[in-house]
Amino acid sequence: MDVIIAHYKHEKPTPSQVQSYLKRQGWLKHAPTVEDILLYWEASEKPKPDAIERKIQSFVKTQQWPGLAVVDDPVKGQKVVTLQDFKKGDYICDYHGPVISAKEGERLMRSVEQNEMGYLYFFLDRGNKRLCIDAQNVPCSCHSELPTTYGRKINHSRKRPNLKPMVKYFPDDTRPHILFSANKAIDAGTELLFDYGVTRKSFSGEGADLPWIDE
Repeated sequence: MDVIIAHYKHEKPTPSQVQSYLKRQGWLKHAPTVEDILLYWEASEKPKPDAIERKIQSFVKTQQWPGLAVVDDPVKGQKVVTLQDFKKGDYICDYHGPVISAKEGERLMRSVEQNEMGYLYFFLDRGNKRLCIDAQNVPCSCHSELPTTYGRKINHSRKRPNLKPMVKYFPDDTRPHILFSANKAIDAGTELLFDYGVTRKSFSGEGADLPWIDE
């Protein structure tokens, strides 16, 4: 039971969350009851905001984001799925790569073959300057030991996104980072999706023949 209580350190779980957790563990004998878990649950001290910032910054630096996996998909090729539950507002991962100018990003986009995926993320920094994160190359130059990074493998959904991208700065780092936060509670075993912000008029009208845009 202590293991279960520790899983929900800061916010008391609902009965359905506890029941779901117990079911995933596959316990058939000596399993605590939902009522006992809720009775003995006590909140741990919440980490201070600066401690959370340091932890997120560490994940950005190491790319060791917890609770995620890249798996094969028969239709999409690959996708990112969760291995644990996440709460609304949790930072899930970042879109990782060097920051380049939007002009350079557009040049790279034009060089991508028509049947290839482009791993470029355009955004506005806090000075309203248009920039781009270049995640085209794998492995990336700063993580040569990793076959890929999670952010670049997250698929698009305009109708069912469960992630929201945002520009993030850390106190001791002037570089902008794109972090994905959960826009709803996300259960373990869920595919991560975000809206790429493209329409059928994107890519100089070439998006008209891309069926995934409206999904």
